[in-house]
This record gives sequence, C-alpha cells and structure tokens, in this order.
Amino acid sequence: MEVYQNKSQCSGCTACMNSCPVNAITMVADQEGFKYPQIDETICTECDLCQKICPFHEGYSKEMNLQTPKVYAVKHIDDDIRIASSSGGMFTALSDYVLEKHGVVYGAAFDDNFRVCHQKAETAQGRDKFRGSKYVQSDLGNIFQDVKAELDRDRDVLFTGTPCQIAGLRSYLEKKKYDRLILCDLVCLGTPSPLIWKDYVALLEGAKGRSLQGFNFRDKGNGWHTSRLYAQFMDGTTLCNNPLLDSFNSIFYQHIALRPSCHMCIFTNFARPSDITMADFWGIENSKPEFDDDKGVSLVLINTKKGEAVFEKIKTGLVYEISTMDECRQRHLTVPAEPSPNRDGFWNDYYECGFEYVAKKYTEYGLRNRVKQRVLKPILAKVGILEIARSLLRRK
Repeated sequence: MEVYQNKSQCSGCTACMNSCPVNAITMVADQEGFKYPQIDETICTECDLCQKICPFHEGYSKEMNLQTPKVYAVKHIDDDIRIASSSGGMFTALSDYVLEKHGVVYGAAFDDNFRVCHQKAETAQGRDKFRGSKYVQSDLGNIFQDVKAELDRDRDVLFTGTPCQIAGLRSYLEKKKYDRLILCDLVCLGTPSPLIWKDYVALLEGAKGRSLQGFNFRDKGNGWHTSRLYAQFMDGTTLCNNPLLDSFNSIFYQHIALRPSCHMCIFTNFARPSDITMADFWGIENSKPEFDDDKGVSLVLINTKKGEAVFEKIKTGLVYEISTMDECRQRHLTVPAEPSPNRDGFWNDYYECGFEYVAKKYTEYGLRNRVKQRVLKPILAKVGILEIARSLLRRK
C-alpha cells in the first residue's frame, strides 16, 4: 500500500504519519533529502485513513473562505521590528496578539545544528527565532500532535507555515473547527532540499574554518529591495556578498533543487488554506510608492471571518493601506514554480561529485560564472537593466 502514486503528489506534510492509528508510517528521506511517508506493511491494517486524509488526494476545504480575500499592504509601527523581519513585521504583530493571551506560537526555526524545523514558542524571545525567511523545507516531526494537545487544553494557538503544511495540519485535525486556532500561511516559491542546505552549511563552515552562529536569508543592511544573505560565525566574523555564500540562493531561485510537489502545487491561487496569508508586497513601489520606505512591506490576505476578526484586533499596532488582488498579484499566487531544465543534470552531478562541484558548476561560486557576473553585472547596472531583472526574479 502507498500513500501517494508519485513524488509530485506528496508535499511531506506529515498528516498521514501523525494520523495513522497503529503508527505504521514513518517519514524517510529520499536521495534528494526530502522526506516521504513509508508504510510498515507488517503493522498496516489497510484502513486507508492515510489516503483519505491527504490534502493532495482529497483537496483542501475552502468552505470557510471569504468570497474574495481582503488585501492589505502592512507595516508594523515599530521600525526596529520591521528591520528584524523579512518584510513588514506582520508576523510579529500577529504572534504578539497570541502570546499576550498566554497562547503558543509555532513556526520554522534553526536548531543548534542549523537544521530548519518547526518549533513551539511561548515567549517573545522564543518567537523571535521564527522571524525571517527560511528557504529550506522545515522538518515538522510530530509537531501536529503537539498543536492538537495545546488546542485540547483550550489554549490559543498560532501556526505558521507553507500552505501545504497548513493544509496538512487542517487534515490531521479532521477539519474540526478550533476557535482558538489561527492558521497563517506564506506565499511560497517552493521548498529547497534540506540535504543541499546541510551540505551548503558544511561547505561554508569548512571554507571559513569555524562554525556558524547566525544566518539570515534576507538581511536588510542595504534595504528591503536589495536584501542579501548574511552569515555570522562563532568568532564574531561575518560574511555577505560572497559567491560561496550566495550559491544557495542561486540554486533556490533557479528552481533546481525544489521538492517535486512544488512544481505541481495546488495552492498557487487566492483560495488559501489559512485564515491569514503573509508575504512580501513586491511591486508596492509601483502601486503605492508613497508607502514604500525600503524597510519592508507585508502583503496580507485576510481569507476567513476568523482572520478578519483577528486583523481588527491587531491593526492598532500596524500602519496599513487597503489594496487589491490586481495590485498584489505575484507569480507564486497564480502558478507553481517551473522546474529547471537543469534539474536532472544538477542531481546527477551532485550524486557523482558532491555539493561543492554543483555549487561551482551551477552558481556564481564557479570561476566561469564569476567572470560572467563581473563582466555582465556592471554593464547591466550601468544601463539600468540589473535592478529590473532582480525585481522580476523576485516575482517569479
């Protein structure tokens, strides 16, 4: 018995594993580092619950959604919070609301080994680890069971994640309506391989000869529109604007190591599986230029009446403007990420030669690509094309 027919039909949401009444399912990583459900046939009773509960099999319910989502451009009133956030600080405002009610917040964070995994926070300090983008598929483990336990204790819960993770949690909860649960999803390009991320961290630490202490996918030292990768090491040294450091982002934006299901994503539309959707409001400089100060603006979609009620309660801590679906339209809200034509070649090279080889071959870390960048980038910048290309890339 199989939960899925092919890998493009499994997002790794763990709903099946957490729901199995006889614990016959474990999540096992494949050659690309993505986890898939594996059934122990000696335990399985063939109840079919795993298939019935899968969002890819059954789809996701939209019955609670507003007919049309309400769209806002949002900035936190505290500029320091915005600078510490990937976009406009909406997540902090939303999570503060839950924490002030002695609730719990779930989100993606680095563990001590810089593995990205979902964790629980009950304080602002713990919650702060969830700030900022993590361009890696997070390991959910048994976090759904923990969420249900907290809800059954009548605690307020905020769960943030990719739309497939949100849909998975809803399926695991058997679509039961928990009034104290707020679901918040992200507009997602796709989730890169945790294995590639692990090898990237190892190469980075090896090249520097010291361990990572902090990592930011979207440092705003040069502003929101030109955010960059930023790494801090145990000896206090830092790294940014470096070909090796930037190699992971290059792999990410090439769609060369995304999970197969990302290319068949069923959530790339405005009918979101959550109460509230958050993203960067790319294009705000065109639709509302007076609202853009280059410190970050959140795109917020209010999808349900519950989301509407929550936004009403937190909006005093926000600066916001009403927007429209046309103004906020991004590629990842309309179509899935297209697979790179180099995907198979990338993985074949990786299996044969390792991560450093593919980083050099497929990114600016390699000499040939560095020469291209050093020659072409100044020319493109001079004629004004570079910033246009970067803007278009963000929306892809």
